[in-house]
Amino acid sequence: MRKIAMTLLLLAAVLQGAALAALAPNGAKSATPGVHGPMGAPPPGRTLGMIEVIKGASLPGYTKTKIGESFDRYSHFKSKNWRETRGTAGTYYVDFVGSAPPRLLDLKSRWAGISASGIEVKFVVYPNGEYGVVMVSRTVVKTDGRTDRYPLPDVKSVLDAIYSNRKIDL
Repeated sequence: MRKIAMTLLLLAAVLQGAALAALAPNGAKSATPGVHGPMGAPPPGRTLGMIEVIKGASLPGYTKTKIGESFDRYSHFKSKNWRETRGTAGTYYVDFVGSAPPRLLDLKSRWAGISASGIEVKFVVYPNGEYGVVMVSRTVVKTDGRTDRYPLPDVKSVLDAIYSNRKIDL
């Protein structure tokens, strides 16, 4: 009886994972218009990390510049970090986090215990190679190390500011 129960439980988990993998690219909400097409293959004999893949890709509406070029040259952040996380069913998430300390005379932020504020852009790469921006959040880093995130509804204005190297009003 235990073997049957364990087999059914395992089968249910596999079917659920397969269903999620099949739905992810078509059912996902992308912050930029649509999910973007598959990316090119890496050069022979070389594998790319997902951070490198996203940095080498372009977003619709911003096809003249690669994602990595625009985000890495954005001059209004003092700290810029990329990180990669593997999700369920072969999905990868690549996060860009950029932040800057409060201005010298911004006493209100300093008294509130804010050590930095910035933006987090979350990219997704699906198993079939499609990719896109799924969320942009404003981040507030406190002096105790805690980071609060606040999703932003207007993704396009944030991307426009990054690609044109304009200051984002945080």
